[in-house]
Amino acid sequence: MAKISCSYFLILMLVLSVFSVVEKAKGDRRCTLLIDLSPCYPDDCRLNCYAERNGVGECIASKVGSTPNCVCTYDC
Repeated sequence: MAKISCSYFLILMLVLSVFSVVEKAKGDRRCTLLIDLSPCYPDDCRLNCYAERNGVGECIASKVGSTPNCVCTYDC
């Protein structure tokens, strides 16, 4: 009887851990948005992104030598 109870307990723990992983994966979606700030100043980019989307803004150049664009990353 003790072996069966232990088996049921382990199965229950496995099922609960799978559900917690699935719920966490649903809430972790991240989106990116290109904000038109020309030229891109890091402080302005961060503040604008935080004010509009409650996210993190960074000045990123798409190519070496090109002007950087403000890219905002936020929770969808």
